[in-house]
This record gives sequence, C-alpha cells and structure tokens, in this order.
Amino acid sequence: MSLALRSSTPADLETHVVHRIAMFRDMEMGSEEGLKRMAEAFRQQLRSWLVTGQCRGLLLEEDGHVVASVLMLLKDTLPTPVTPLSVRGYLFNVYTAPSHRRRGLAARLTDAALELARGLGIEIMELHASLEAEGMYQRMGFVPTSEMRLVMGAGIKTPKQWKHRR
Repeated sequence: MSLALRSSTPADLETHVVHRIAMFRDMEMGSEEGLKRMAEAFRQQLRSWLVTGQCRGLLLEEDGHVVASVLMLLKDTLPTPVTPLSVRGYLFNVYTAPSHRRRGLAARLTDAALELARGLGIEIMELHASLEAEGMYQRMGFVPTSEMRLVMGAGIKTPKQWKHRR
C-alpha cells in the first residue's frame, strides 16, 4: 500500500464534508436530517477557514483516491498560566475509510498534523475523541481533561458519545 500525504486545498472541501458526515454516521450521532443540516453549515464554514488558512487539512491518498483525512483549526482562546499564547490547535474530522482502518492511518495523520502545528509555534493541541479512538490518542500523549458540556437547546438529546467518559 503506497500512500501519499498532501495538504488540503479549497478544492478538497467536499471530501472533508463527506468524511464529516461519515464520521458522525459511524458514531451513530444524529439523524439523517441533522447530518444534512450540519453538512451545509459545515461546508460554508470550512470553505472560509480553508481560504483564510484558519484551518489546515491533510489527506492520505492511495492511487489518487483519498482514504483518510484530518483537519486542524487554529482556534482563538484565552491565555492561561500553562501558555500565554491565545491560539491553540484543534484537531477534528479525523476520518479513515472503513476499508483502510486498523492500519495506523489516523495516527499517521495526527502525527503529521502535530508536526505542522509545531512548525506554526502551537503549544497546545486539543481534540474530542470518539470512544473508539480514545486509546490511540492517549498512546500519542493526549490526556483527558475536565471539560464538561451542558446541552441547553430544546429537543436536543445528549449524544451517547458524551456520556460515561470517565
């Protein structure tokens, strides 16, 4: 298996949208209607982020076909005693096609994104891991945090992925 790693461009927008939908379907999070609404909003947001460079993407291709991808958002945040920088990296949309899973591609993409972040001077990287991927990220040095979440929208159910995290 010969894989090529490359940076995303705005031309890769639909690949990232398709991967985001597939990722949430795989986690059984949200209805088809919800996924459709999310995809349209995500498409608009990601287009802007890719053009401005606020978001960087990486793709792994096999024979010209994308088999895995990751996105890294440069996220404004508050300075803390841990780091005075007011920007952090946020990894999201880590996705591998089912036919290519369990081959280390998500870890390879994550490593490449971390290297990119280091080159930009990012000192803290954050992500929200699926239950299936938590172990991989912990082996890579990520640690669970005390983050909590309250769902306040009427009619919105707390996804099972958010429960029983400790």
